[in-house]
Amino acid sequence: MIEKRRHPRVKASIPVYWGLTPECSKHDRITSFSIGGCFIQTTEGARPLTTVYIRFFLSNKGERIIRGEVRYNLEKVGLGVEFVNLTPDDRQNFQTLVDYYLDAQTK
Repeated sequence: MIEKRRHPRVKASIPVYWGLTPECSKHDRITSFSIGGCFIQTTEGARPLTTVYIRFFLSNKGERIIRGEVRYNLEKVGLGVEFVNLTPDDRQNFQTLVDYYLDAQTK
């Protein structure tokens, strides 16, 4: 299988609030992520191209609501989400988080 991702993805287990509105009313878990997107483990479904919002706590920036777009839906398993319109600060914070998990996984 040829990898289509543009950014390295790391495995994780991060509790997360997300939803179809910025209120992020659903509570599930991110099981992998990169600076380009994430996989939300959830029994909730959403069609590809649906906009979703994910609440993150990024370094010294505090809480941020990140907008994403569903790329694929694995029924009763989860959603592959691509982040959209990240600020340069958000990208740097995600890269720091990816680097942390990469370092932890190689130890």
